[in-house]
Amino acid sequence: MAIETTDDTATRWHGAEGDPVVALAHDWNGRLPWIDGFGARLADEGFRVAVLDLYDGRSTTDDDEADALLRERRADLPGALHVVSEAIGEARALGSERAAVVGFSMGAGIALMYAAQGSLDAVVAYYGAAPHSTATGPRVPALFQLAEHDDWSGREAPEAYRERLEAEGFDDVEIRHYPGAVHGFQNAQVPGRYDADASAAAWASTVAFLREHLRPAG
Repeated sequence: MAIETTDDTATRWHGAEGDPVVALAHDWNGRLPWIDGFGARLADEGFRVAVLDLYDGRSTTDDDEADALLRERRADLPGALHVVSEAIGEARALGSERAAVVGFSMGAGIALMYAAQGSLDAVVAYYGAAPHSTATGPRVPALFQLAEHDDWSGREAPEAYRERLEAEGFDDVEIRHYPGAVHGFQNAQVPGRYDADASAAAWASTVAFLREHLRPAG
């Protein structure tokens, strides 16, 4: 299939201004419809949600095409971080005091890199990890939502990341594995990877985690 292109490249917003902001960073397939649905559901839970576009309006469900888009994005990671920063900054200017990024695969790495700058209250990484170049790691609460097995070549495995931060005195890193699920299990536009049971379980724990850190009781 050909890469689909749209002129609709602006961040899409869901939820009320002033609620805690959650930026969603898509996977290598681009901003497909499923992530907009994910954002709308999060808004129903009381969050201001920014659904980012990191591919300038392009998306695909073909692995080879997605890999080409991923390589292009990796060549300009500062640009990706700028997209995140712009969305978080816009929400903060309109009253959002707390902020998180939820990233998927490629987006998870970007989320962790952004969190390392110290400007977030929480980060959720779906089947993704930080590149080894992210030397210190974010000192913010982190939740990893992982498939049963994955390949962390060129990146720091989530378990190693947690162990390193615990040795440095930071112990707020949670890791969840979903038996039988494969990389990409939340993406409903990729039937060979989508897993309804893992998706539902990860959704529930993501919402609970975000409530805990962005909407604390009292």
